[in-house]
Amino acid sequence: MNHSNPWYEYVYNLQKYVEQQDKRVNQLEQRLSQVENNQANAKHTTIEKLEYNFDQLKIERLDGTLHIGVSPDDLSKIDDLSLNQQPLSNFQQPHSIKQQTVSQLDSYLSEQGPSFLNQLSNDYNYPVNESYQEMMLNDVRKQLPERVAHYEKNARNESSLNNDKQLSNYIYEQVKSEINYSLQQFFENEKTKGDQ
Repeated sequence: MNHSNPWYEYVYNLQKYVEQQDKRVNQLEQRLSQVENNQANAKHTTIEKLEYNFDQLKIERLDGTLHIGVSPDDLSKIDDLSLNQQPLSNFQQPHSIKQQTVSQLDSYLSEQGPSFLNQLSNDYNYPVNESYQEMMLNDVRKQLPERVAHYEKNARNESSLNNDKQLSNYIYEQVKSEINYSLQQFFENEKTKGDQ
């Protein structure tokens, strides 16, 4: 095709491309049909009934938790079912500490965040509307689990923290001061940009 008009060339190339894509779609549909037919024709193994006989099972000593009929992959998905187990350390529930602290910090952001942002807005003479405030607070909320985990990891190495309450308070105060400092830095940076 030897047209000098670039539109003709464009339409011609576009037509060729569409034809190639159409051929490819047809090939993929044929392959999909073959796979579906192969799966329909494949023989399936059905296990009707499993019986466990434990009459020969002898346990003299059991440390930890015994999970019968559970694969190693399933162990990570289930809760600890053991009873009357002594805690291994003074920090008994690390996940609940993290969740509790994140929840406390989220409450702090909801209750104190808007007034703190208004104060910074007035201090730095940098107006921020309500939707922008909410966006900033949501951005901070998204980072809470990561920051709490960071401080928890560092705090577990501290010998001065003797129990869960001290650990939770320490993490809360560290992340709270980090939030306040970061928001203040944001306003300082915006004020500096505005002055230039």
